Amino acid sequence: MLSQLRQIVELFAEADSVSDAMNLLVQQTKKTMELDCCSIFIINKEKQKLTLMASEGLATQVIGDTYFNLDEGIVGLVYQKAEPINLAHVTEHPQFKYLPSSNEEQFNSFLGTPIIHKRQVLGVLVVQHRSPRLFNKEEESFLVTLAAHLASVLGNAVLELPNSKRLKKDNSIHLQGSAASPGICVNKAYVIQGYLTLNDVAIELNKDPDNEINFFLDALQRCADEFSKVSITLKEQISKDAFLLFDVYGHLLKDKALLAAIKIQISQHRLTAKSAVKFVVEEYIQQFESMNDPYLKDRAVEVRDVGQRLLYHLTKQNEDKQDFPEDIILVAEEVTISMLAMIPTDKLKGVVSVRGGLSSHVAILSRALGIPAVLGAPLRLKEMQHKNIIIDGYAGAIIVEPDAILIAEYQVLLEEENEMKALVDLESDQAAVTKDGCAIEIQLNTGLNAHLDVSNDKNFSGIGLYRSELPFMLSNAFPTEEQQISTYQSMLEQYKHFPVTMRTLDIGGDKQLSYFPIAEDNPFLGWRGIRLTLDHPDIFLIQIRAMLRASIKTKNLRIMLPMISSVGEVEESKTLIKKAWQEICLEQALSETQFPFPDIGVMIEVPSAIFIIEQLAPLVDFISVGSNDLTQYLLAVDRNNSRVADLFDSYHPAVLQAMQLIFLQCQRHNLEVNICGELAGDPIGILILLGLGYRKFSMNAFNMNKVKYLLSTVTIAELEACTQLALNGYDGAFIKKTFIDYLDVKELGGFVRAGKR
Repeated sequence: MLSQLRQIVELFAEADSVSDAMNLLVQQTKKTMELDCCSIFIINKEKQKLTLMASEGLATQVIGDTYFNLDEGIVGLVYQKAEPINLAHVTEHPQFKYLPSSNEEQFNSFLGTPIIHKRQVLGVLVVQHRSPRLFNKEEESFLVTLAAHLASVLGNAVLELPNSKRLKKDNSIHLQGSAASPGICVNKAYVIQGYLTLNDVAIELNKDPDNEINFFLDALQRCADEFSKVSITLKEQISKDAFLLFDVYGHLLKDKALLAAIKIQISQHRLTAKSAVKFVVEEYIQQFESMNDPYLKDRAVEVRDVGQRLLYHLTKQNEDKQDFPEDIILVAEEVTISMLAMIPTDKLKGVVSVRGGLSSHVAILSRALGIPAVLGAPLRLKEMQHKNIIIDGYAGAIIVEPDAILIAEYQVLLEEENEMKALVDLESDQAAVTKDGCAIEIQLNTGLNAHLDVSNDKNFSGIGLYRSELPFMLSNAFPTEEQQISTYQSMLEQYKHFPVTMRTLDIGGDKQLSYFPIAEDNPFLGWRGIRLTLDHPDIFLIQIRAMLRASIKTKNLRIMLPMISSVGEVEESKTLIKKAWQEICLEQALSETQFPFPDIGVMIEVPSAIFIIEQLAPLVDFISVGSNDLTQYLLAVDRNNSRVADLFDSYHPAVLQAMQLIFLQCQRHNLEVNICGELAGDPIGILILLGLGYRKFSMNAFNMNKVKYLLSTVTIAELEACTQLALNGYDGAFIKKTFIDYLDVKELGGFVRAGKR
């Protein structure tokens, strides 16, 4: 039955809707298992009943109109026990309940298995047979496997239940995505669909390579001109920091490695221009999507957007000028910057995307525009066009076709939000100080260019994390020392009055380079970060020399070593850094006074590093806690794996205990310590960290003003008391509630959800 199982799963995945998929599944299962009946019951959460949603064998008139209470019948028993039940004579079971008018009386054998997604029972899959018999182990395994596939689809789908409130015109459909940009919006959805995508292009051969290359170069120029015009348009409409996101698009359209690879596919492999773009761009996308770092992972979206705009121009599509007579919420499978650019910013009131990450440029631009955005929403795009929707960017919630009462409630919340925004904006140029006068240091995390993120130096006191690996990933070979100097010098000189902390090359494992592939069974625990660069001292030394040479004039460089797990790694790294520094001093005839040795720090990401801070203290000048990776390693959870992402909990008691231990160890050894993960920019996270004793944070730009306002309203004594209470909690939910209650008391609940309270 294995081959039939594979066929059913493939057909199931290709269905146009969840309803079609369920109907197909019951038909194919009945046929494959040679049975008399197959049915699917799904929980209706509003009515707390199990609804018969699909059946091949029961009377058609009862489908959609037949319910079991959650504790009724054998179906209810399967739901309650959350395990398969196999019966030869189902009517003899004391909990058997007959479905009226279903023609169920003809069946004797019964096998039911729960449909479980992320520990929640979504329904029951049932097969039945007229002749009395027990189903064998192979049949049971077959059904359990099908239920698992069905659960995966149902768990990520919008399922409309017959006769439920969701189908009533005066009621709404509530959906859940990820909160990408805070805010509230009530408007009509404008769905963008129908563009030629990479998936639409077939691999075809060309007859004239020279002509195809000219064809490609012409499309490339038109694409570059388009992005240039769009960036100029946006420059007039939005802030400098937001429009400069288009630098990345310009870089990709001029990237020598990308363009050379496309030309090679056209000239040497004789692919058409469209096929060559598809082949090369999909390779780049695969490279970025395989990464674990959310910031780098989301660069795949920009690569895809550029590739698809190239396809757009290669097919010479003529796009009619869009007219937007009213305010809209942009909705798409994957919202891109080029889509955002089509819509006047005074008309664009919100963004909803089925796909996308929190560090994507669309998320960043949404935050810069000050509009709410929800990503990862389980939408049926065909049904969304021009519908009224509410998006709650605080909770990541979407409400489709809200009624008048809901709209009125959210209008009140919107007024409160506007009041809060006005208050936050007043603090943009203020120092980061708590209500009781405790000064807090805030720095910036950045990747390509810091000026993409901020336009006002008063917002922060330095670069707390510069990710040096991105220039490596956008090259077709390891960058030369001179190329790296140019990149680093731009950053160091731009912020010459501030310290700039550059993390050394952090590749390997999830961050692959196309020109330096690494194949491992378990890359996240493998050859990555400092382990890789120490095994290749030539690569490490070239980068260190470039960083040092770039800082000769500014003298504001700090070097940070990633993924440290032992003292030996730090000692070896410092030996190489000192060697490079001495060489440069000699080459440039500089004394130690003229060119001081830079501060050296390490990232605490690997749990083992927590327990060797005492040994690290004499070797380093500062500690930086990478809360994202540390949480991931402590909890053994890959937050980019949808199956376990909900287990990633930054407020988990183990995470807080680890943070407290790190701070106490650093305090004991008089060692500077800061937080550079997402926890630093999270309203609840920073309050917890302040209560633990931390006073230095590095975060993304969009969190800075919000954090500074929040700081101005709280006292250290209050936060220490809340943190002590939270540390007694048994789970992250209790800890989170402790601080939400605190914010509510201070009428600051709007920082973590819609509304002041």
